[in-house]
Amino acid sequence: MSESASKLLSSPYGEVAYDKFKLRNRAFVDKSGVIKALDSQDMTLYPVLLRPRRFGKSTFVQMIKCFYDISFRGRYRKLFSGTDIYREKLKSHNTYHVLDFDFSAISGRNVQELVSGFILALRSGIVNFKNRYPDFVFAPQEDEKKTPSAYIKSFINAYEEYPSKRLLYVMIDEYDNFANSILSSDLELFRTITASGGFLKDFYAALKEGAKNSIEKIFITGVSSVSLDSLTSGFNIALNVTSDACFNEYAGFTGDELKMIAPLLVDLNAVGTTAEEVVELMKPVYDGYCFSSETTKTVYNSSMCLYYLNMVRKKGQLLEPEKCLDPASDINSSKLGQLFGIAEDGVADAVIETYLGEGIFRLDSLAENINLNDKARYDRTQLLSMLYYLGYLTIDPAMSTASRLALKIPNLFMSRLFAKCVVDLRLKSSSVFGERTLDVSSMLARSDDISGFAASCTEFLSSIFTNQVLGHMSEMALNLALYAKLDSVKGIFAELQKSLRISGKGEKYADLAITVNEGNSSQCTYLIELKYMKKKDAKEATAAELEKLKNEARRQAAEYSAALEFRGRQVKAYAMIFSGSECLYCGH
Repeated sequence: MSESASKLLSSPYGEVAYDKFKLRNRAFVDKSGVIKALDSQDMTLYPVLLRPRRFGKSTFVQMIKCFYDISFRGRYRKLFSGTDIYREKLKSHNTYHVLDFDFSAISGRNVQELVSGFILALRSGIVNFKNRYPDFVFAPQEDEKKTPSAYIKSFINAYEEYPSKRLLYVMIDEYDNFANSILSSDLELFRTITASGGFLKDFYAALKEGAKNSIEKIFITGVSSVSLDSLTSGFNIALNVTSDACFNEYAGFTGDELKMIAPLLVDLNAVGTTAEEVVELMKPVYDGYCFSSETTKTVYNSSMCLYYLNMVRKKGQLLEPEKCLDPASDINSSKLGQLFGIAEDGVADAVIETYLGEGIFRLDSLAENINLNDKARYDRTQLLSMLYYLGYLTIDPAMSTASRLALKIPNLFMSRLFAKCVVDLRLKSSSVFGERTLDVSSMLARSDDISGFAASCTEFLSSIFTNQVLGHMSEMALNLALYAKLDSVKGIFAELQKSLRISGKGEKYADLAITVNEGNSSQCTYLIELKYMKKKDAKEATAAELEKLKNEARRQAAEYSAALEFRGRQVKAYAMIFSGSECLYCGH
């Protein structure tokens, strides 16, 4: 074992309890500085902070519980010395009685099962409170245990009589986890539980009533605002502060934070790399999330990064990040398709058209009200807002203005999910897509002449894309269409945006990689760099401009063939230039 390996810390992957990080010698990223913003006099007493799944929200909640709760006062220095918030010397630390709930495990197929699960989650939080405060007496009547609203009211009444009563801080983690699961599978059940008189609305109405006397603060985390908006009349004191710049990095890892934690988790010397190289490798796949138009800083999906670093540590070598996706992320193209299915007629098509074209989604602002009890389906703004909240889209601060918000796909991982969804919804569902073929006979024969393939690409594209789409088609749409078709061709293995390591130049991505005779001595990979020109631009381009584009594409393709992955293997690199559906050039 190397000296650096002996100093490695345990990974925080899967661990939520902040107070256990140091006790169990786990590495952690210091997010405590965000507490200063929460503690500000200008901050609402009832903030809601939303983030996509697996970004570290639960760990943040447990950290602020340790900071604010009276029972942790004796361990304050041990838990927070050396952190950003410790240096602030805030007097508010350990001055509240904290009652925290975790709603992430609630599930059910009907209202009664959901009510039972909800009450169990409440009971768990209350038992934890009683364990921290043994002198607190809480003995609800049987009828007070039957509904969430009656249960929480009983607790609030008991707290009012608590001799040690101080200030009560209620924290709710993953408030909408179960509701989002229901929304994707049973819209009518979702409407039932969030409707007027439903148990959810009554519960939050009880919290609002408690805020008049006993409850000083309420902090809520979740994924989207749809459940909160559906509860507006019951809990209209909550304020969604998700897009405030001060909270942009409260969950997820920044690049600098990753560079700090990577050497604590991986013996980089043994792997033969540096923290900078590891972070740069992860960047295209896990980075790119921005949650405020008032900042340009982006964050990585923390769970994805920790899972990847765990795999590198286990294998002792660098791996392709796109092939090490956290199985617990539970983000897939089918769920994206379900969101499109809840949209009003034509909205999903319009979003897909934008994706295939410019790729920037513009709207006046994120939806403040996504109440599916008021209307049957999402309009465009609501659908884009949901895609943002769930992490499929993120804010593009460079393209956003004070009056107009711009959203984009954050990274390669999400881009591929979008691609698969579009393929399933728009391409594979078309009879023309299935009828048309691509001529890969020259590739199967490992020929240097693939002009027949290029001609078949022109015929295929012209048959599946309308003139309207071709008018604003993008290189991404071109890549996607050809990959989708190649993926269905027998005898070859096609990859979209294949990750390649180029000596001295880092990570590069080949538009298409087509492998024939995979696993045999005759295996051969065709690497294709695709370039796209709009018809208008192609007509106006000079011969010199076209030649420059050809040379650039050929240079990139040749660069790909020198990737470390292809040492000792047969590789053929090509450049293809398209205008509209027509392949103008194919060569190497």
